[in-house]
Amino acid sequence: MFQEYFSGSDHLIWPLLGLLIFVVIFIGVLAYVFLGLRDKDKLRDIASLPLADDDAPLTTANPENPAVGGPGQ
Repeated sequence: MFQEYFSGSDHLIWPLLGLLIFVVIFIGVLAYVFLGLRDKDKLRDIASLPLADDDAPLTTANPENPAVGGPGQ
């Protein structure tokens, strides 16, 4: 039943195109990780981002929108 439907369908290019786009992006990300992050200083900077001390706290009062970061939060 499905073979008859899919054999005459012109819409089969879209799943193949989506798969091709996914594979190209996936290979690009892998290439960036394995080839683009060879610099140890860059890798150390990226790894220390979650522990970086920011100057501004996360909840600051916004004068344009007092509901965000106001005194009660």
